[in-house]
Amino acid sequence: MSSPSPATSKVGILRLRAGLLLLVGFVLLCAVGGHFVARQFGLGWGWVILIAVIIWVGVGITLARLDARIYFAVAAAVTALLAYLVYDFCASALEWPATISAILALAATALLAFTFYDFLRLKQELRRWIYRR
Repeated sequence: MSSPSPATSKVGILRLRAGLLLLVGFVLLCAVGGHFVARQFGLGWGWVILIAVIIWVGVGITLARLDARIYFAVAAAVTALLAYLVYDFCASALEWPATISAILALAATALLAFTFYDFLRLKQELRRWIYRR
């Protein structure tokens, strides 16, 4: 058996992943949340950024502390909700056949389930990478 070559054993932590898409979604959600809260109180853009950062840090701490079972339960609930919304939108609003709507809902479900799983792996890899440094 040969040892792995240096090129394959030195893969960076920030390679293209599906979990990064979920991370970007969380950042956008926090930005929208900060914008919403600041606008409700008539605050300026500085407050928007500050509130978004506070929400982002809170979500980050919460995600870092979540147990794997709770994470998978939340991921399953969000994935099931997305499947229902995709099916309902395709079947009722677009009036597509039920089989096509179901196939699209299954595709969206599989993509989101993989994204949640990859995000959990990314979180674990980042934790190992930080503790190693």
